[in-house]
Amino acid sequence: MAPPPAVPEADHQDDDDGIPEETGVDLRVAVRRLKARNTAPGPDGLPGKAWVLASEALGPRLEGLLSACLERGQFPLRWKTGKLVLIRKPGRPADSPSAYRPVVLLDEVGKLFERVIANRLAEHLAGTGPDLAEHQFGFRKRRSTVDAIMRVRALTTGDAVARGGGCFGGVSRHRQRLQLHALELH
Repeated sequence: MAPPPAVPEADHQDDDDGIPEETGVDLRVAVRRLKARNTAPGPDGLPGKAWVLASEALGPRLEGLLSACLERGQFPLRWKTGKLVLIRKPGRPADSPSAYRPVVLLDEVGKLFERVIANRLAEHLAGTGPDLAEHQFGFRKRRSTVDAIMRVRALTTGDAVARGGGCFGGVSRHRQRLQLHALELH
């Protein structure tokens, strides 16, 4: 596959939507998230805790590296390479393929870069737009799966009460119909 054509320098300079450099704020947020996790290292052998400890000394160099990646629009191939590990599921026979769960371990520096990109995308969508729909819960700050479940539960309960069906809507009426139908069959 041929590489994409190079963008002429003049066209690149006239672009008002330049990508801002990594200032360290996004990186510090990403590193702070690493502190709370105790994950196995990827192919480079460096666990997240090592990046947390080294971030003070390596921070400026890492910021420069991430800024260069953002500017060029490149995600290094090495950071996409993972190490496959099979984790045995409890209570399954060892000779069965279904007894193992495959997990791919990635380098933590790649995960840091992914978090920087994800944070920037979320900020852009919320600030500049186009903003995500009100019912979008994934990839939004301060929204979780629990929030989505609570929204569905509130809608379901509200709809059920509006139709006079109690907590579970028309389920009780359907159950009564099924019971009557069963009686008719006997």
